[in-house]
Amino acid sequence: MDAHRNPLQGYVSYRLEYVSKVARDAADAVYRRECGFDTRPLRVLRLLAETPDLTVSDIVEGTMFERTQVSRLIGELVRRRLIDRRICDIDARQVRLSLTDEGAALVRTADALGAALNDDLLSVLSPEERAVFDRALTRLMSWRPRDAAATPQQAEAGA
Repeated sequence: MDAHRNPLQGYVSYRLEYVSKVARDAADAVYRRECGFDTRPLRVLRLLAETPDLTVSDIVEGTMFERTQVSRLIGELVRRRLIDRRICDIDARQVRLSLTDEGAALVRTADALGAALNDDLLSVLSPEERAVFDRALTRLMSWRPRDAAATPQQAEAGA
């Protein structure tokens, strides 16, 4: 895609989304073929593999998915016997979620595939470029927006 044909390419957020979409679409095809799921339910499973006994709210926060989407994903994963759901001992209004043995096995498979997919994505970069990209991405992830409602003139004036 040429920046002269698409003025959106001047925006970092657009370029990040573009790379993310291309990578996610490629990963979804591989994961569906090898695991029977796309990246979304696998993200839930990976989160539970890393930190068992999470609440739905924990998963919403950790996956950055909408609550309704997380609820649907959890329902499907429970039906497929990849996660268990139980009422919280401390607060009966909350549900705790954990992987089943089958879910853990699927995560191991998905992690191996994910490592290969990640290496493939980064293969267009030299080792030095990978190091710079990783540092830059880490810094971008710590960025927090200023007041987006301020006009450029207000921002310059410190208003």
